[in-house]
Amino acid sequence: MNHQKTMTSYLLAFIEGLKHAGIDQVVISPGSRSTPVALLLHRETAIDCYVDVDERSAGFFALGLIKATDKPVALLCTSGTAAANYYPAVCEAESTNLPLVILTTDRPPELRNVGAPQAMSQQLLYADHVKRFTELSVPEATDDMLRYSHWQALSNVLFAQETPKGPVHLNLPLREPLLPDLTMEKPEMTVMDVPSVMRRAALTSYTHLFEKKGVIIVGEQRSQEEAKQLVALAKRLNWPIIGDPLTNLAANDPEFTYYLKQADLIFGQPILEQPEVILQFGRLPVTKSVMMYLKSLDDITTILVDDRLRDQLQRTNVYLDLTVAEFVASIEELTIQPIETSWLASWQARQKMATKLLQAEQQLTQLTESSATCALLSALADNPLFVANSNAIRFVDRLSGATKATVYGNRGVNGIDGLISTTAGIAAGCQKPTFLLIGDLAFFHDMNGLQMIKQLQLPVTIVLLNNNGGGIFSFLSQNQLEASDFEPLFGTPLDMDFQHVSALYGAAYHQPTSLVEFSELIAAAQKTPVFQIIEVVGKQQDPVDLWKQLNQNYQLASGEADV
Repeated sequence: MNHQKTMTSYLLAFIEGLKHAGIDQVVISPGSRSTPVALLLHRETAIDCYVDVDERSAGFFALGLIKATDKPVALLCTSGTAAANYYPAVCEAESTNLPLVILTTDRPPELRNVGAPQAMSQQLLYADHVKRFTELSVPEATDDMLRYSHWQALSNVLFAQETPKGPVHLNLPLREPLLPDLTMEKPEMTVMDVPSVMRRAALTSYTHLFEKKGVIIVGEQRSQEEAKQLVALAKRLNWPIIGDPLTNLAANDPEFTYYLKQADLIFGQPILEQPEVILQFGRLPVTKSVMMYLKSLDDITTILVDDRLRDQLQRTNVYLDLTVAEFVASIEELTIQPIETSWLASWQARQKMATKLLQAEQQLTQLTESSATCALLSALADNPLFVANSNAIRFVDRLSGATKATVYGNRGVNGIDGLISTTAGIAAGCQKPTFLLIGDLAFFHDMNGLQMIKQLQLPVTIVLLNNNGGGIFSFLSQNQLEASDFEPLFGTPLDMDFQHVSALYGAAYHQPTSLVEFSELIAAAQKTPVFQIIEVVGKQQDPVDLWKQLNQNYQLASGEADV
């Protein structure tokens, strides 16, 4: 068999392995060395291919697809620095347990370390940020090697989906000529059965812990179904539940009967209530005051439910390697006498006070970054909302009320890169009008991601909070610096005209001048979705002043109410 047929049959077997393990979406960053894989994938009718010429953007676009579909997604690029541009997305996938399958094509062994162009070491490129690295052999067409090629694709994709989920990296060395034989038939490959096992843990010995005074802490991205299960768990135990916007608890407990939505405000003040048990799911939420409160507690039992032992405070007494569904299934088998309702009532009083203060705050009646955030969350129906890092997610966490939106974010390594691209992937995967709340610096970091929204004609509305720089630093200790140091290093003004950016990528542009006009634009975006940018102009100090005022008001109200 000649080289062309050998390579083609080997790669067709590989692609069959991808399909059999659940890959039906691939993001391709075109290049020379990846030509045969890209062509064969592009012609595979069972796989949807997205082409993103910017590898950095492509990586995050793939993450968005995974978030939206809850399925593994493959990512393909050529050799050389193309693969290095996937690195930020790989790190995020590892940190947030997303089954990303990275396919890098490479020079064959004889062209490595000899000065050949577009060649660099791609072995273990992503270090321990991937669950597994596999270097495939150079294509051969024997029956054994076709089974090998199929098995490597199948087993690696399945491994990416095993708990804890995470990225895997396969490196495929290919020799020239790189054009495959497009007339060849797919090989018949044997597919192994993949059992689905629902695990339970015998929690009988811990029953007494669930009858004590407890608080539920939820971190990381949670699906609507998981959020529903967690709220039901809080109801059964009579425990308050705390989590940041990505937990989607707000959509499943809109009256805040159990969910302490304004936790950053509540825990920013001294609290007399002392729990006996902390039940924590995943990592800690974004809310720093909650972390400080937990750190201050003594003589408590901490139960960590996670697929990895990740304990920032190193206080875990009981570690349960379970998913939310598995834990809830185990709890349902127990006979539990819940704690008296007075324990929950004291927390509910604090939440009601915080809600009342926010509703009465006059600064939230004028158009600002803060009020726009609140208006956006309250106006959205069942729409995907991606919330950027830095100020955006904190505004949502601290200020907003109930929402019906499904909230997404990239809180693995908390970077501000790739956020537009991730939103584009979510929009492509959900096939719904999608919204993005983002600051101007994060927007600037990923403007190339706008091309995918334009290219795929995705109905994405970007709410751009423009305070001309790094507004988050106005909340941090750096704000004590002299202006001559603060502005160039942390204020970092961009002075960009985003109307020109909108025109460059074919997006409609709006800059509302009132909260009413902003709300009308959001309502229209849900009825007649288009690709658009709604710019809300603000000042870096304004949200800082608002937050200080809210904390002062809450402190005064707490003293008067004696809660």
